[in-house]
Amino acid sequence: MEQTVWVNWEVEYRDVQILDSQNRVYAVFNLTRNDLAIESNREILKQMFLAAAKIVDSDKDRLPDDWELRYFNKLSGNPADDPDSDGADNFTEFAFGTNPNDAKSRSSFQPRLVRNGQQSLLTVPFRRRAGGGINYIAEVSADFKNWTRSSTEITAASIKLLFDGTGTSQATYSLKKPAEAQPYSFVRIRALPAVQ
Repeated sequence: MEQTVWVNWEVEYRDVQILDSQNRVYAVFNLTRNDLAIESNREILKQMFLAAAKIVDSDKDRLPDDWELRYFNKLSGNPADDPDSDGADNFTEFAFGTNPNDAKSRSSFQPRLVRNGQQSLLTVPFRRRAGGGINYIAEVSADFKNWTRSSTEITAASIKLLFDGTGTSQATYSLKKPAEAQPYSFVRIRALPAVQ
């Protein structure tokens, strides 16, 4: 089986396979022929990674071309449209890793209390886009009226890259104050297009 994978992927010994956001091979860099002890080879590899990670949005609609092609087979997705009528527009579906054509594709937000010694902390894990292009803002409120994004209130506890072909990562935000000290706390995550 292992031999079949090497043949199918046309891998040579010490190949670095650079993948795009859909886990497709974008480029191959061989470390035997390109010694990383040589500065110019390190720079070439760095530029290959940066090029593979670059967001291409040729129609300037704030939806990456590869995402639009994946879900609509053309560059026709408008960020404000909601083709599956589930209440989430295309930009929101893109930002939080859901399928814009499937009303059953739901957000991965799963707030939970996590014990930390004698205290319980509210954590909010969710799926989000990996890489740039979107700014995620976590905010906290005790009354749904006044929101704050202070780092003394909430923090990004972890971001775990997922290699599942979706171009998403698993982010977890956590309140800094225990639930016992603030029994009514609400968290919202806003996704805004990054200024380019």
